Amino acid sequence: MTASDVATAGRSAPERPAALDLATALVETPLRHARVVAGEASLSRPLRWVHMVDHPDIVAWVQPGQLLLTTGYHWPDDPAAERALIEALVERELAGVALAVPRFLDAFPATSRRVAQALDFPLLEIPWEVPFSQITEEVHAWLIARQGQLIAKAERIHRDLTRSALTARHLGDIATALSELLERAVFFTGLEGEWLGGSAEASGLYPPAASMLREAQRPTGDGTARSLRDASPSLLVCPVRVRETPAAALWIDESSSPLSELERRAAEQTALISALHLSHQQALQAQEIRLGYAFVDSLLEGRFEATPAALERAALQGWEPEARYRVCAILLDEPVPLSREGLAHRERWEQRLGRWLKARGQPRLISVSLNQLMFLLRVEISTETLWQQLGDGEAALAVSREVTGATAIGSGAGDVARLLVSLKPGERRDFEALLFDRVLAGDAEARRLFLERLSTALGEGERRETALATLRALGASGFQLAQAARALEIHISTLRYRLERLEQALNRDLADPETRLQLQIAVRLFDEGAE
Repeated sequence: MTASDVATAGRSAPERPAALDLATALVETPLRHARVVAGEASLSRPLRWVHMVDHPDIVAWVQPGQLLLTTGYHWPDDPAAERALIEALVERELAGVALAVPRFLDAFPATSRRVAQALDFPLLEIPWEVPFSQITEEVHAWLIARQGQLIAKAERIHRDLTRSALTARHLGDIATALSELLERAVFFTGLEGEWLGGSAEASGLYPPAASMLREAQRPTGDGTARSLRDASPSLLVCPVRVRETPAAALWIDESSSPLSELERRAAEQTALISALHLSHQQALQAQEIRLGYAFVDSLLEGRFEATPAALERAALQGWEPEARYRVCAILLDEPVPLSREGLAHRERWEQRLGRWLKARGQPRLISVSLNQLMFLLRVEISTETLWQQLGDGEAALAVSREVTGATAIGSGAGDVARLLVSLKPGERRDFEALLFDRVLAGDAEARRLFLERLSTALGEGERRETALATLRALGASGFQLAQAARALEIHISTLRYRLERLEQALNRDLADPETRLQLQIAVRLFDEGAE
């Protein structure tokens, strides 16, 4: 492999500042005259200096990252000694060896090339006419210039990232700033893989595979960036920690090439800036949440006073006095008082619930206490769907009746409080579905509510009496229409008309056996109350 091959490969690669490595030196310095005879796969080794040694004890005079220049005068001619020398130089982490040919040696001995190739150790052959002094002078000048460029780039990265930390509105702004600096796609995810923002081209890399998300959360000694090159696409992940606790993950595209050391440091600096940003956002969010808790608590506890100022604050929280809600409670399978792990579990549940509500355009009307999360949910949002998507088989859900207005919300809170007493892990209980069962069990409050709802649906005055009489006749006849019509002394067509009106008023199907049973018992309870 000649230096021109390296140059051709370099021109076809994405344009970016050259790293301090042997491959770039073979393109941009007098080493371009060299021929690579072994170790082509390791030309990306760091190149820190060029050193000339023509001494029997070569190993004692070299350091890691150096390119050794030699005339070959003292190069061993015994195969065992050649192997030992190559192995020792590899252990010293040299960038490679360059031999001036032909003078003392026409080329590297076959044993040297074979061992170096097996160990991926670069061997170069340089024409004797190219002076070592020219190589060292130009390579060292090149190294110093490159170092200056890297320092300038590091300063620019630090400056631009610092500016982004001061001006960023969200993590997407920080990702865009880093993406422009590195010319790579950059994005952030939460601990469960949720999108937290990224550069314009990053959406094609999202979401990371489940195995990559697990790897991103795997604890490491220093918490620094690590490459996940076995996955597709190839990404570098850098954990974002707030007070030593994982909060997010920073992802950078490595599909075209691995990040350099400077770029990895930029990623880690970005993770630190992102942690500061998240910490600030969490502090603001915590304050907003505490205000939200206080507001929701005032509704649930019946302490809300509908003053103009209070209604304005309610509107800012997203609560509408005329809207229909259900009071819901999630009971975590955690002993009280909560342990540290229990508190973290509750926080994760609150975050998941908040994201679920936000995705459906619903206000975040949540309050937490001990092992419970109480929240208000608009009636058009299915609690069954919520539980299918969020339920984990351990937490339980209680759902109140439909409520409208501050006073009714307090009653809804009472509904879920009664349900929570006997709620089991993984269970979902709906106050409406269990209302009739509680009537049969002798619950006086359930009986009052059950009859109140039916009474309201039946109307008042003559309309109410006609409806009750019709229900009595239907119940007594076992819902046989002809028999009920004779008992009421009306035509069966008139009875059918009354049935249609009753179904509309009650919003129930009178052909349903469960509905018929409930109406029969309701009429009996009405009559007992009248007596």
